[in-house]
Amino acid sequence: MVRMRPARVSSVTTGVAALVATVLAALLAACGGSPGTPNPDPAPGPATPAVSGVTDPGAPTGSSDAVGSNASGARRVTDMTYLPGAPVWWSGFEIELVAARLDEATRLVEVRARLTNTSTVDTSLGATRGEISVGSPDHVTAWDSISDTIPHGTTLPSTLRFTSVPDDFDLSTAQLVLGGEGDHQAVFALGDRNANSTAVATRPLPVAATVVISNAHTGARFESRDNSLVPAACTGPNPVDVTYVPLPSDQLVLELVGTIQSPSRSVGGVAAQRAMATPVGGPAVIAEPGLSAVLGIDAAPVRRLHLCFPLQADTHGRVDLTFDTRLVGEDFVTATGSVQLP
Repeated sequence: MVRMRPARVSSVTTGVAALVATVLAALLAACGGSPGTPNPDPAPGPATPAVSGVTDPGAPTGSSDAVGSNASGARRVTDMTYLPGAPVWWSGFEIELVAARLDEATRLVEVRARLTNTSTVDTSLGATRGEISVGSPDHVTAWDSISDTIPHGTTLPSTLRFTSVPDDFDLSTAQLVLGGEGDHQAVFALGDRNANSTAVATRPLPVAATVVISNAHTGARFESRDNSLVPAACTGPNPVDVTYVPLPSDQLVLELVGTIQSPSRSVGGVAAQRAMATPVGGPAVIAEPGLSAVLGIDAAPVRRLHLCFPLQADTHGRVDLTFDTRLVGEDFVTATGSVQLP
């Protein structure tokens, strides 16, 4: 009988099997145990790093808006660029914002704008500087700079500078305010890129009419086709140097811009003085800048003469208009006319 010998296991085979077993054990340990068995105590991983210096997605970003930080680390807007919008009329100027910047080191705010001078004289915003300010809900800083003179009918860039704003000043909550408390105002939200289109202001309201104030005896006649209700008072000498200044919000000015002339045959000419307006049921008011003209027989008509009558803002209906006129050596007689307000 032949006895079978047990097979011999190769030492190489044994080494390979041991190596495979070791690798498999390491893989199972890394995965948390054997397949199907949860790991009750997972090894702690690396901590998630804290995010710093990331701008809030809702905050202004990009080249048109820069964000600064104050001492407490809170973010605030220090630069703004505004979208083109409809200019706002205020005291003789069409105003459109271009950009605003806060210099945190010097506490200087600069507001760049385009200004169109709609008055009849080369002038600047300097006459109304006391009515211009930037402010936050808790503080107001007055304008503290010289304004460039802008020729009438011309649009030019201009920069309004405000010094020594408070440490917590933030363009995102600040406003540019044109007009004092109780006056007609133009208000720009400096943190709003659409500030031009959302500004609050009262624009001149055209009054479609041909207004004639005349007297048959003296021949004195004033005629205007350029009439409007204006949220500003007229000032300066007639007829070429009339400008505008802020007016209380409960008042408007009826402004007539026209020509006064006299066909009188009197050698001494005609005197025309003191124009007045009287709303139906209301008090009479005297025109500003005032009327005082002597019209000689051969004198050319006086053109672009402004008659500005302060009225209550709620004035409607018929307004009677007059001015005093007389021939040399005679008493004053009244030139009369009227206008219908919407």
